[in-house]
Amino acid sequence: MLKLSAAILAVSLAGVLNAQTPGVLKEDDIIKMALERNEVSAITKNQIEQAEIRIKQARSYMFPTLKANATWSKMYIIPEKHLPGGIERRAGEVSLVQPIYTFGRLSTGVEMAKLGNDITKNNAKATISEIVKTAKQLYYSAAFNKNVLKIAQESLSNANSNKSALNERVSFGRINQNDNIKMQADVASRKPLLYEATKGYESALHDLSSFLDLPVEQVQNIDTNLADASPVPLVEKNVDQFVDVANAANQRQLSLAQEKLAKDDYMPTLSAFASYLPVNANISLPGVLMTDTAQIGLRLDFELPLGGTKIQERKIKTIDRVNAELNLKRVRREADKQQSSLIQQYATLTEKNKSIEEAVRLAERSYRVALQSFRNGSISQLQLNDSELLATNNKIAKAQNLLQMKLIRIELERLQTEGKR
Repeated sequence: MLKLSAAILAVSLAGVLNAQTPGVLKEDDIIKMALERNEVSAITKNQIEQAEIRIKQARSYMFPTLKANATWSKMYIIPEKHLPGGIERRAGEVSLVQPIYTFGRLSTGVEMAKLGNDITKNNAKATISEIVKTAKQLYYSAAFNKNVLKIAQESLSNANSNKSALNERVSFGRINQNDNIKMQADVASRKPLLYEATKGYESALHDLSSFLDLPVEQVQNIDTNLADASPVPLVEKNVDQFVDVANAANQRQLSLAQEKLAKDDYMPTLSAFASYLPVNANISLPGVLMTDTAQIGLRLDFELPLGGTKIQERKIKTIDRVNAELNLKRVRREADKQQSSLIQQYATLTEKNKSIEEAVRLAERSYRVALQSFRNGSISQLQLNDSELLATNNKIAKAQNLLQMKLIRIELERLQTEGKR
């Protein structure tokens, strides 16, 4: 006898889905609710704003720096006794420094900030795609389990119909009491399967409601249709446009900029400066000019730590650049492989679905004929039960195949999310 329980053990997906809409919840409703209620979605918006501020911060280093300070001091001349109170001096200084040439360090800093902004935006796209992907997976998992529950309920109903047909034959003396007991046992065996399907559906709804942070009652009215009206074949796209590949390419560009910055850090900085120093003292000394001063000029700053800090930093950035290039190759290769695999799997399941649909149609027809034949005494009770279970298992196989098609399409949509590079 065919086993229904093996077919019911199908997909267990971790939780996600969104909220409260009147009527039947569609896929778009769930996605909208997930994006509105998920905290990660709000975090990504803040990260984008932060990355744009970093660009402004990097550009700000190109503008002048204004510094001001003030000092108060007392000077005592020792062992001079004529000035027992000392010389009080109050002074302030205002200076303005404008970088003129930094050998590319400032422009590289701006470039790095822009690349960081692109990476942040790509990460945001990837995060949103993951939320949408998880929402869809949980939605269709719940729809699948709801279908399985409906099929299990129909199976139990069919078993009761079989029992009624058997009772008719018993009343006409066409079958012995042992066969009647077997039929009762068959009906009883469907109840654990129905319980298993019920628990599977409840678990899927719990995952959905937990993801959306909503009561189960608000997400249980979901659309159970897993089949597309006209399934569109999956299309292969250029992997270089995928957000994960684009991000790996941006990471490579960022590592190149960081390596260049480490090399440029050996060079000096040329700046223009201007300063004004007013002086206020409570006495004047013979031969000492106590007056305000102003300066303007150019300054060349050069720094070379003798411990080799800059040398080691450059080596570190070179290794980072090599690793980023290797990672780009890896991500691109894996994306290409995954895309081809998903498209091939989907094509296989599409062809398989045609066969399963035909099998379901024939199995349902076979069961109706078998039920009539059983009433007439043409077939045994075992043949009737096998016929009904065949129809039930084919229905579950069809739902399972449609679910796998949905999950593959969802996975490919996430993979093919486009990013900026």
